[in-house]
Amino acid sequence: MTQKTAVVTGAGSGMGRSISLQLASEGFHIVLVGKTESKLLKVADEISESGGSSTVKTMNITEADKVKAMADELADTAVDVLVNCAGDWLIKTMDETTDTDLDHILGVNLRAPYLLSRDFLPHLRKSDNASIINIGSMAAVNSFGGISAYTAAKTGLRGLTGSLADELRPELIRVVMLSPTPANTPMRWDASPDMDPKMLVEPETIAHIVSVIVNLPKGITVSDITLGSMLLEMGD
Repeated sequence: MTQKTAVVTGAGSGMGRSISLQLASEGFHIVLVGKTESKLLKVADEISESGGSSTVKTMNITEADKVKAMADELADTAVDVLVNCAGDWLIKTMDETTDTDLDHILGVNLRAPYLLSRDFLPHLRKSDNASIINIGSMAAVNSFGGISAYTAAKTGLRGLTGSLADELRPELIRVVMLSPTPANTPMRWDASPDMDPKMLVEPETIAHIVSVIVNLPKGITVSDITLGSMLLEMGD
């Protein structure tokens, strides 16, 4: 049996790491994508120690030429799963948000998933049961002040997911957005260091849901999944 391949961005920590470990445990070869080589190599070692296999790709996913080159390197390889997990957070009012801030947040949270989905689509089409999973945010479902740039990016990602899901439906390629409430990840603690851990979703739980989605029978899908702690009050 040919080994399946999953490309996971933001794979060096948090949700990306947990998703990579989960899929590797199921026999997927993981292409670990991120900006910090040392973190990716650590995850690669964890995968190897558990009997899995992986490849490390250190790059900035907002650079279109780097994304295309990575896709081209795979030649005729089928990609069964693309997980657009890499992201960044910005807690600033609109008045405080600079053009550089806006370009960065839109770039990593929206432009990069678009580029990756587009350039890996030929490889996904070679799979017998392909999935694109976009990691979203409750900010695309509920509105909160002070994070306008981040909200715009994640809301755009939600629209991209829905449109691409409809576009690829005839080819039976599922495209799903998974939007967790705050998760127990380094990015979350950087943003909200005083948050009660009981209100956070564990990254392993998110990885489990990703596994369920990508292992659905061909032609079966779900859409706009939200995942969160029942202890967290999100407001209206």
